[in-house]
Amino acid sequence: MFNNKKLRIAAVLVTLFIGLLVLAGNTVQVRENPTVLEKGLRIVASPFQNGFHAIHNVFDGIGVYFADKKALEEENTQLQQQVDALQHQIARYDEMELENQRLRELLGYKDANRGLYQLQLAETIAKRTNNLQYMITINKGSDDGVKAGMTVMNHHGLIGRVSSVLSGSCEVLLLPDHESAVGARVKSTREALGVVKGDGTSTGNLQMVHLQHDAEILEGDVVITSGLDTVYPADIPIGVVTSIVYDANGLTKTAYITPYVNFFQLEEVFILMNSGGGSTQ
Repeated sequence: MFNNKKLRIAAVLVTLFIGLLVLAGNTVQVRENPTVLEKGLRIVASPFQNGFHAIHNVFDGIGVYFADKKALEEENTQLQQQVDALQHQIARYDEMELENQRLRELLGYKDANRGLYQLQLAETIAKRTNNLQYMITINKGSDDGVKAGMTVMNHHGLIGRVSSVLSGSCEVLLLPDHESAVGARVKSTREALGVVKGDGTSTGNLQMVHLQHDAEILEGDVVITSGLDTVYPADIPIGVVTSIVYDANGLTKTAYITPYVNFFQLEEVFILMNSGGGSTQ
């Protein structure tokens, strides 16, 4: 017990002595001709000063490391934000380029068919598509001269018809909808009359029903509107026959069709203003 106390007192005295030596060494002015006492203090204090400086340098280095690390993290965060902003901007430019390309194609089609169709461009503002309902809402309505029954199409082919109209918008019943159907025929032969409607799935594909058993229709044939239903004008492209199946009754057959129009990616459409009565004139 007594020895421990003596050791603690000795440790305190040694610490104080070392501190005084370091302090003295630091405060003694450097002169050309130091006294013997000054030389002695410098010699004794030098190792302790070097040790303290080394420890001080270590802590300085640690402080600089963490300061640099924090600065790098902040810089990395700023760079990542800049990268995200640039990626968003690039995506926006890509979307604008695709939109411009679509508009160029649509306007080119409109100019090429100016004498045949009176086309008004509209944009899709809402969609509702599933295996039974296929409808879109577009941004043209009665204020723009739109009426129920008008044909809706794009430069690829038939989309559907206007089903209801408001002053500034209207709903379009798409061809795959379970309530939609159009009279159709094979383009090459002008024969093989039938009715095209949705195939009842969520794929957006079509089927041509009520075909006579001996109707001339083959895989790869192009199907167009017939105009005989007094709803849609004649000769609007619908799609391509992919397969033909004979019905169970043995009297008719069904042709399955891949449409030219992607009913899930309708951005801009045309309203055929001189339609609704089965004629384009």
